[in-house]
Amino acid sequence: MKKIYVLITALALSAGSFAQTADSLLRRQMELERDFNPTLLDADKINSLPALREPVVQKANTNYSSWAGRTTPPLEIALPRPGNIMTEIPYSRKKGYLSFNAGNYANLNGAFGYRLVENEKNNLAFTFLHNSTNGDVKYVQNVEPQSNKAYFMDNEGSLGYRHRADALTLNLDLSYLHSLFNYYGNRFGNEPLYADENQSLGVLDAKVGVASHESDLLNYRGYINFRNFSTKFGDLVGSEGIKGNEVNAMVGFDKPFFDTQSKLGIDGKIFTTFYNGDLSDYFLINATPYITFGSSHSYARLGADVMFQISGNTKARVAPNVKLQWAVTEHSSLYAHIHGGFSNNTFLEMIQESRYIRPYGNVRPSYSIVDIDAGAKIGEVSGFRFDLFGGFKKTDDEHFLILNGRDVIGGDGLGPYREVLRPVYGDLSHAHIGGMIQSNIWAPLDISLRLKKNFYSLDYITMEEERIDDPKAYNKPGFEADIRAAFNLTGYLKLTASYYFAGDRWSYYDGANREMDNINDLNAGALYQINDAFSINLRANNLFSQKYDIWYGYPAQGFNASGGFTFRF
Repeated sequence: MKKIYVLITALALSAGSFAQTADSLLRRQMELERDFNPTLLDADKINSLPALREPVVQKANTNYSSWAGRTTPPLEIALPRPGNIMTEIPYSRKKGYLSFNAGNYANLNGAFGYRLVENEKNNLAFTFLHNSTNGDVKYVQNVEPQSNKAYFMDNEGSLGYRHRADALTLNLDLSYLHSLFNYYGNRFGNEPLYADENQSLGVLDAKVGVASHESDLLNYRGYINFRNFSTKFGDLVGSEGIKGNEVNAMVGFDKPFFDTQSKLGIDGKIFTTFYNGDLSDYFLINATPYITFGSSHSYARLGADVMFQISGNTKARVAPNVKLQWAVTEHSSLYAHIHGGFSNNTFLEMIQESRYIRPYGNVRPSYSIVDIDAGAKIGEVSGFRFDLFGGFKKTDDEHFLILNGRDVIGGDGLGPYREVLRPVYGDLSHAHIGGMIQSNIWAPLDISLRLKKNFYSLDYITMEEERIDDPKAYNKPGFEADIRAAFNLTGYLKLTASYYFAGDRWSYYDGANREMDNINDLNAGALYQINDAFSINLRANNLFSQKYDIWYGYPAQGFNASGGFTFRF
């Protein structure tokens, strides 16, 4: 039976453009070896168990979900949204898996999954995930007290069903997330408002999706996703928390012409969020007509998003939606993505960005006038792969999260100290250039290096309708470097290492810009396969024992290590 090495990133770090291995309060990582090879995609939940297939060499960050990237906070900060693990081979003898890791800071990480039904027509699987920590984290700033206990515990159970009929595939998913956490941010000698009381969040998620099998006549697809969510408390510990319902629905049709690669189609989407309380409801309708032609290697998708939004006021916008790729040679290509549109910034979306966002008040939707990514992928040199990329994005009402501190009330009066993150807003122009090189010229060693330089331009940032002098792109790194390596020492032992650097980071607190410490994050791990059913792993994170903030006032864990096992049955 083939041995498939699986890296499940349970906790990931913020700031950047692609995922990184987990560490700190912020990030922990568990590496599993089992008969399954799950692929983490941008999906809402695990809906079945993994498939058995050959491992392939791929660039760093290729298969991680979007919330795990450095553009979003780490998993202990942002609530988990597990990947979509697909099953395609129905004859795997292993129906379930159990994994568990534990380490200092009371870091615990577990996963359980079992295929209840699996045949050519039907798949039914149950999955349960657990992540928690409960340890003291030292503040970067010289304050008293010097540390605070950072606590969170996330439990999510999900049930996924897939039925493959003659003409279509039906997917049903049901999950529930229960999360507990405290606002452990720096108080700077002030009396905290929430005083380490545990906030709670519950999210019930139900989704129904259907897609026709590919044909040369008419193809259709669609889904409806309903979420109910609630929190324990809001602006005060004794006040009612945010509650509401979210509906996200989509339907799409396409008609092939000439061949199956050329299509004329349209997608329609409706997204709504209704709150119980004083928050403004949100509504967005989006229609995307498009035409696609070419082959799987060279193609063009030309389309536009026609959007109608209601959030306090009404807006209508049209944005490009274009994807282009040209295969210059068999292994090299040029590509460009040109997009734009609204970021909804609803409560559930913001708590995915950071669970420590203030538990009251709306975050304004933002609108990207244009968002361009382009580059070249070069794979002509045997054993090497090169990616050169760049892009530009211009966004109105972009939000930046900073430590709230004391609110200004009644002119010059100061309200209570709130140890949460608050949004400030500005119109942002963001350009970036970078490159990646990956090599497996020596078969046991797979190594990759990625560099990215960001350029930010802001005319202004407002806080409580007041402009901030000399604004920065708060909490967005100016430069990033990422190195990853995996070495198969023997057929049973695998070693891993990763290093991430993020520099030129800024925040804003107490009326002034604050330069944040660079992130120098070195991690190492090992996995040993004892037999077909059982493996053990060790992981050491933040080997330099660096002190740095993820957001200003919210520090990462220092050196932390964990170990655990994976059992397949």
